[in-house]
Amino acid sequence: MGKLKLFKILTDSNQQMDFDVTPILINEDHLVSIKPIKMMINDHLLDGYWIRTSNGKKYRAVEIPEDLKTLLDQGEKKSLNEMMSSSSPTEQISLQ
Repeated sequence: MGKLKLFKILTDSNQQMDFDVTPILINEDHLVSIKPIKMMINDHLLDGYWIRTSNGKKYRAVEIPEDLKTLLDQGEKKSLNEMMSSSSPTEQISLQ
């Protein structure tokens, strides 16, 4: 059970224009990417995550495991100008 991680994803509800929050266990070996996103749900802007798995499935999550959230928080979003102005002259940024 150590490799399973709990995510809470949005699934379509039976009611029009509504969503259910559904718990799902995903094997961490099958996570391809997790990206923070903003989601517009019923006129509300929510913070969420775009999750992609190795079988090509994609999910919109409202909650991800704390350890993964911490990893994303450590890699905060910066503009390229911010990165270039804070890097040392000997440090180069590769855009490949």
